[in-house]
Amino acid sequence: MEPTCWSAVRQAGLAAALIAFGMVMTGEAVDRLLGATWLAEDIGGGGVVDRVQSTVSIAAGGKVTGSGGCNRLFGTATIEGSAITFSAMGSTRMACPRAVMVQEGRFLGALMVTRTFRIEGPHLTFYDVAGAELVRFTQLR
Repeated sequence: MEPTCWSAVRQAGLAAALIAFGMVMTGEAVDRLLGATWLAEDIGGGGVVDRVQSTVSIAAGGKVTGSGGCNRLFGTATIEGSAITFSAMGSTRMACPRAVMVQEGRFLGALMVTRTFRIEGPHLTFYDVAGAELVRFTQLR
């Protein structure tokens, strides 16, 4: 009898946590995500190149703009609660130093496999389908 009781308590606690998390993600976090400019401070656990700004901004209609660090980027984001996907992504085609181009490639690649996001304090983090951290941002404006 006791295992069933503990199981019910754990399930109720998990359900409450998921509901609370979902409420935060669907309202306040989406509002904070949209219209802000986010600066990447880490991409794939490898940091970023000093003075190279990889940024992303998402407008209310899902229009994405930003910079990979060298080239301007553009595309579309679809957001449902804490789920986010990027599509129709493109960029200008300027050449920059190799280290900048490598960072830009890592950044664009991370956007393409992003499936969820979370905002905690001043940080936005993108995650892949398995929950691995892809990019951690700080809000610029």
